[in-house]
Amino acid sequence: MERRERVPAGRVLALMMLAWLLATGVVSAAEKTGPVVQKADPLDAAKSAIRLKNFSSAATELQRLAASGNAEAQYLLAVLYLNGLIAARDATQARTWLEKSAAQGSAQAAFSLANLLASSEPPDTEGAQRWLKRARELGYTPAAQTGAREGLAVGFHPEKDLTDPAAKREAFWLAAEQGELERVNAFSDRTLIDSRDEFGRGALARAARAGKADAVALLVKRGAPVDAADSFGTTALMLAARGGSVASVDALLKAAAKVDAADHVGNTALMQAVIGGDLGVVERLLKAGASVALRNAQDWSALDFAETSGPGAAAIATRLRAGGAVGLHRNVAPTYTLTSVLRPAGAHKDLYANWPDVAVAASRNSTSLLEAVLTRGADPNAATPDGTPVLTVAALSDAPRAVEVLLTAGAHGGKADHHGDSPLLAAIRAGHDNVVKTLLAHGISANDHAKDSTPALIVAAKFARTAIVRDLIAAHAQASAQDVHGTTALMLIAQTSDVDLTRQLLEAGGGLDIEDKAGRTALWYAARAGRLEAVQLLVQRGAKVDHPDLAGLTPFAVACGTGAAAVVDFLAAKGVRVDARTSKGDTPLLLATSAGSVPIVDKLLGMHADKDAQNGFGDTALIIASRNGDAALVKRLLAAGVATRLRNGDKATAEDVAVARSFRNVAQLLRGA
Repeated sequence: MERRERVPAGRVLALMMLAWLLATGVVSAAEKTGPVVQKADPLDAAKSAIRLKNFSSAATELQRLAASGNAEAQYLLAVLYLNGLIAARDATQARTWLEKSAAQGSAQAAFSLANLLASSEPPDTEGAQRWLKRARELGYTPAAQTGAREGLAVGFHPEKDLTDPAAKREAFWLAAEQGELERVNAFSDRTLIDSRDEFGRGALARAARAGKADAVALLVKRGAPVDAADSFGTTALMLAARGGSVASVDALLKAAAKVDAADHVGNTALMQAVIGGDLGVVERLLKAGASVALRNAQDWSALDFAETSGPGAAAIATRLRAGGAVGLHRNVAPTYTLTSVLRPAGAHKDLYANWPDVAVAASRNSTSLLEAVLTRGADPNAATPDGTPVLTVAALSDAPRAVEVLLTAGAHGGKADHHGDSPLLAAIRAGHDNVVKTLLAHGISANDHAKDSTPALIVAAKFARTAIVRDLIAAHAQASAQDVHGTTALMLIAQTSDVDLTRQLLEAGGGLDIEDKAGRTALWYAARAGRLEAVQLLVQRGAKVDHPDLAGLTPFAVACGTGAAAVVDFLAAKGVRVDARTSKGDTPLLLATSAGSVPIVDKLLGMHADKDAQNGFGDTALIIASRNGDAALVKRLLAAGVATRLRNGDKATAEDVAVARSFRNVAQLLRGA
C-alpha cells in the first residue's frame, strides 16, 4: 500500500520560502540590470552553494556570517533550518534567526516570522499580527497583499505572490514533489508544466520519483508529456518504477506511457522496477506488456538484475521466468566491471565526464568495480577535476564499504577537497554516520579540523549530527575544543532537546563555563533556546547563573527577551538579579517588553522588577510598548502603576511616542491614565 502524508501548513510555507530563496534570494550580480559594477557580496559563496543545492556548505558559510550580524545571512540560515536542510527541521532555531534578521530591518524575515508564528501550535496570532504589520511597514509586497486578503500571515499564495518566473517554477516543482495538489492545481501556466531543470527533469518527473500518484495523475491531466525523458533518457515511468510506487506507475500506464522506453544505456522501466525490488510494480508493468527480452548496453536483462539482487528478489525472478525471461546466470560481480566504467555513447551528457574510473567506482557502495579498478593500478589518492579526493567521493556517497576498500589500498585520510574539508569532515556535514564510524575505526583522528579551524566535533554539533557527535566523543575528540568564534560543542548541543548528549559532553570535559568570543556560555545559549532541562542540568553542574555576555546580557535576561517562560521561572527561583542591566542599560523587563512578550512582562512585574527603569536612551518599558504600538502591554504596564510622564533622551513621553507613530488607540490609553 502506498503511503500518503499530508504536509502541514507550516511545512508548505517553508517549502514556498525555499522556492523563493532558490530563485530570487540568490540572484547573481550578472542577472541584475544596469552597467554598474557590483560590489562583492559577502554571501556569494553561500548563495552559490544554494544554487547547487549544496546546503551543507551553504549552512557553514551562513553560520559564520549570521553570527557576525549579517541580516541577510540570518534570514537565509533561518530558511535552511525551517526546511530541515541543515538537519532535522528546527522551528526554534529558525525563529531565533528570523527575529535577529527582522530586528535589523529585514522585511522578508519579518513576513516569514509572522507566518511561522501564525502556523505554530498553538498559533501566536498576536505575534503574527505584529510582525506582519512590521513587514508591511518595511514595504514587503506579499505582506500588504496578505493583509488585504485575510488579515493573517498565513495567506501567502505563491502562485499569486511570486511574480519572478524562476521563483514560481521552483515553487511549482516543490509542490509537485510534495504532492500538494491544491498548489499544483493553482499554477495554471502551461509553461510551468513544460519547464525542466538543467538535468531535463520537470514537475512530472519529481512527482513520479517521490511516489506522489495523485500529483502524477493531475499533471498528466493538465498536459504534462507522459513520455518526456531527462538528459539521461529517464522517463517518469522509470522513476516511479524504481521508487516502487505502484499507484504512480498505474497513473502513468493509464496515460499510455511507453512501457518499453529505454534510457541512454538501455535500461527500461521493468529493469528499474526489478532494481527497486517491488513485485507489485513488476506485475503492473508485465500486465501492461513490458518485454522481458530487452537487454541494456551491458547486455543485462531484467532477469539478470533479479538473479543478482539476492534472496529478496527471488519472487521477482520467478515471476519473470514465468513470463518467458531468460537470464545469462551472471554473478554479482560481472566480468565486464573488471575493465572500465561504462560511459554514455554519442552526444549524451555524462554526469561523470572527466572523472577517473576510480572516482566513479568509489561513488558506489558495491565494491566489486572499485576493487577491480584498483587492482588494475588505479590511484586510491586520485581526485575529480574539481579536486575532490576519491576517498571524499566515497564519503559523500555514503559508501562505507568503498571507504574501507580505499583506506586499505592506501588512501590518505587527511587529504582535503577544494573546500578544505577532509573525508571525515565531508561525511560529518553530509550526516553519513556509518562512513564516520569506518574512518574513525581506521585511525582517522577525531580531532580533525576544517579549513577555518573548526574542529570536527563542532562541525557535527553545528549540523545537529548527534549520533556522529557521540561517535567522535567515543573516539576521544576534545570535548572542550572551540572554533574561531569560541563556540564549543556543548554550547551548540545545549540548545537542542538532547539532554543526554549535553550530559555526555559535560562528562567528557565539555567546559561548563567556557566563554565564546561574545562572552557567552553554554547556559546562556540553553536559556536563549528555552531548553529548560539543559538549563537545569547546567545549573546543577555549577554553571554561573548570572554570568553576562560582553553586551551585559545574562542567561535570565536573554530568556526574558526570547519568551522562554519556564527558563525564566527556574532561574528566578535560583535568585538571579531580576534588574540586571546590559551595556545599553536594558533590564529584563525592557527586553521582554521590546519582544512583545506579555506573559514574561507579567512574570517580571510579579517579581517586583523595576517597572520604571530607563535604559541608556532613557526609554522605559511603557515608552517601548508605546513605540511598538502594543496596546496589550501598555494596558498591563498601566495597571501595574508605571509612571506615564517620564521622558527619554529625545524628551518624549510614552504618549508623545505613540502620537508620533500614529498609534491612536495607544495614545488614547495614555491620555486617560
